[in-house]
Amino acid sequence: SFLFVAPVLYFVHALIASFGNWLFVTLGGRMGFTFSQGFIDFLLFNSLGTKVWLIPALAPIFVAIYYFTFRILIHQLNLLTPGREEDIEVDEATAAITGDKAEMAKALVLAFGGRSNIKNLDACITRLRIEVEDMAKVNVPRLKALGASGVVQVGQNAQAIFGPRSDNLKTDMAEYLNTAGPEADVVEVPAGGFVDETAPDLAKIPPDPKAGEKAAAMVVALGGADNIRTVDPVALTRLRVEVTNASLVDDAALQQAGVQGLMRLQDNVLHLVTGLNAEQYAGEINRRVGTRV
Repeated sequence: SFLFVAPVLYFVHALIASFGNWLFVTLGGRMGFTFSQGFIDFLLFNSLGTKVWLIPALAPIFVAIYYFTFRILIHQLNLLTPGREEDIEVDEATAAITGDKAEMAKALVLAFGGRSNIKNLDACITRLRIEVEDMAKVNVPRLKALGASGVVQVGQNAQAIFGPRSDNLKTDMAEYLNTAGPEADVVEVPAGGFVDETAPDLAKIPPDPKAGEKAAAMVVALGGADNIRTVDPVALTRLRVEVTNASLVDDAALQQAGVQGLMRLQDNVLHLVTGLNAEQYAGEINRRVGTRV
C-alpha cells in the first residue's frame, strides 16, 4: 500500500531503512530474529541478539529523520498523500441530500443532465452506469460532491463510482423517475462554461469502430444467439457471459473475434477479457441477442 500511495516517499524510506540497518551492524549490533521484526519478536527473541540496546537508542533519531524528511518532501513536492487530496466542497444542503434517499435520487438524476438526458439506467457492484444523450450535460463536480469517488466516460455511458451503494442508488433513481414531475429536468449548469469545465475530469475511452463486427463474431463463437442467456460488462475490461450449453462455445473463434482471454466458470458462466471497450461490446451483443445489459 505504501508503495502505491506514495512511491517517492517509499523510495526515500528504502534509503533511510538501508542506512539504519547498515549503521546498526557497523556499531556491532545483531538482531536475535530474522523475519517479523515486530514488537513481540523484539521482546521474545532479542535476548539472543547483540547490543540490542542500540535499537531503542537509535529509534528517536530515526523518528526525527523520518518525520522531517517526509514533511519537507510532502510540502515541497506537494505530494497528495492520504488526507491531502483535493476535496470537493460539500455544503450543508448537499450533506442533507445525501442522507435522504428521495432527494439523493433527484440530485443524481439532475447531475446526469436531467430526465430527458438519461437513456438507460444500469449499475454494477461499484458504479452507476448511465447511458446519456449528451455527455456535456453530465455534471462531474456535482456527482463528486454527492459522493462519487470518480466519473468515467465509456462511449455514451457516464459511470459514477459510488462503491457498493451503486445498485441501490440506481433503484432509487428509477423509482424517482417513475413519479417525477417537470422538476426532473431542471438542470443547473455551472457558470463559466460547463462543457470546458467538465471535460478534463472524464477519463475518455474511445469507442471501437469495429465493435459491431466483433460482437457479431462473438455471438457466433458463443454458440449463436439462442445459446446466450445474459451478457454483462465487468470492471471495464471483461464480459460476464452466461450460456445455455458451454460445450457449444468455440474458444478459437472467440480469440479470432478479438477476445484476449477466456475463463470458464461453473454454471455455464464465462468471463471474456475484451479490453477497455467491454461496455460497448456488451451493448452490441445484447442488441443482437435481444437481452439487456
